[in-house]
Amino acid sequence: MLSTVPLAYIETDRATFRGPNGRVFADCTLTIRPSERWAVVGPNGSGKGLFLAALMGKVGIVAGRLRHPFLEGDSRFADSVFGVLPPGTMALASMKEHRQWLLAREFHQRRWHGSLSHGTATVSAHLERNQVEQRNPFAVLDDAGEDRFQKARLREIDRLDLGPLLDRPVVALSNGELHRFVLARALLRQPRLLLIEDPFAGLDTHSHERLLKILDDLDDEGIGVVLATERESDLPAGTTHVVRVEAEQIRQQGPRNEDPMVRRPSVTPTFTLGEKLARQIPHGVPVLDMRIVSVRHGGVTLLDEVSLRVAKGEHWALLGPNGSGKSTLLSLILADNPQVYANDVRVAGQTLGPGRSIWDQKAWLGWLSPELDTHYPPEARTLDVVLSGFRSSLGIHEGASAEQDIAARSWLESLGLDGMTEMPFTFLSPIARRLALLARAVVHGPALLLFDEPCQGLDAAARATLLAAIAAVVASLAAAMIFVTHDPAEIPASVRNVLELDGGRIRYQGPREGWQPGHAAAPPHPLRSALP
Repeated sequence: MLSTVPLAYIETDRATFRGPNGRVFADCTLTIRPSERWAVVGPNGSGKGLFLAALMGKVGIVAGRLRHPFLEGDSRFADSVFGVLPPGTMALASMKEHRQWLLAREFHQRRWHGSLSHGTATVSAHLERNQVEQRNPFAVLDDAGEDRFQKARLREIDRLDLGPLLDRPVVALSNGELHRFVLARALLRQPRLLLIEDPFAGLDTHSHERLLKILDDLDDEGIGVVLATERESDLPAGTTHVVRVEAEQIRQQGPRNEDPMVRRPSVTPTFTLGEKLARQIPHGVPVLDMRIVSVRHGGVTLLDEVSLRVAKGEHWALLGPNGSGKSTLLSLILADNPQVYANDVRVAGQTLGPGRSIWDQKAWLGWLSPELDTHYPPEARTLDVVLSGFRSSLGIHEGASAEQDIAARSWLESLGLDGMTEMPFTFLSPIARRLALLARAVVHGPALLLFDEPCQGLDAAARATLLAAIAAVVASLAAAMIFVTHDPAEIPASVRNVLELDGGRIRYQGPREGWQPGHAAAPPHPLRSALP
């Protein structure tokens, strides 16, 4: 506990900031005090992350004034309103940083290629002081505070449950694991004020509860926290004040219990799709048959003798905590993981081997994931995003046929994107990007659709829209589906079966009505007796 109560963290007086496209957050006047717990709330694309950066002095100011009273009086922090923020001041855990770490993989499959990760920096290395504080290796620096940093390092590793990940390359982390890593790096700057964008992105239920406890602990330690989130339901119970932003402007601010904002009920679009032609699997052949598969990476077992059989048109939910093996399982199905060759994985009755490439396997599959959103070339036009589904590629590398062009335009029209065919992918709204990627996943008529946390990072209205679209396209194709999520409320109503993993092993496998969170472990190899 700090011995003295600091002055206000942030004060703005009729401040207007300069954003990438003009003036933003005009005439902003607010005071964030240590006794208050603030949250910034707004839909996707509203500018929440930009607002946090503005509060930190990292966005130019064109009118009014920004102050950080709690740092005034110390000459080391005189430039804080210009974004010069040494350790011990403010820190930001942002989704921009999260995306930068994802892009450091260079291509999304790199996570599964151990030989390409060899020699890359580990989680432990990136949590060292020189890396966290971005110290100049050639500068002569005072080592004061080294003991304090090392104590903080041990504390954050423990409370964010990073111990098991220390020896793993950062490029090999799952989304949820990467989010905890980004939070740890922000906390290791030992800030007096911590700002977190989308704090619960990709976190499982246990990690979500753990983070809520950490936020309470930070309050007890005298560290201020400002959160930014799309979903009101994510706000901790102790939130006292709210800033609502929309279109990079402040719409309302003040005590949470005095919030005068009228909640307008959102209307979820409906998608009416006719029957679409999907690839036909021979009668009686499972669309997917995985037999006692195991995956190990750098001495870590990611999957331990897991079996799964999915019949034509069958819908499954794939559940489990961060790092349980869900994305690893999908990587085998997609043939993105080279260990698929060491396992018995049959798509449409066939395994990879001589005479059959990974592209033959991908032709049966459609895939949608936030990672695909991150890695897709931003300059690609929307129509080309959809056309790339015919080759399971990122971008167009050969001409499309007239028939393929017609199919892509038809899907864009069905999903309400027909007016955006020529727009660059990066200019689309978050929900429009996901819908374009959904069209990409289904344009070639796959027999099995794989959705890996498709709603991650979307606000409530966008989630409802995407889930409605997914339900419509799956029904239209009569395709089989595997749906991955940390939120049981997102599981489509058509799902009748659940596979839950924990530590790479099967925790539950069976009918949805028999599944409960924390269900006792089912027999680990329910298909073993059926194998020839």
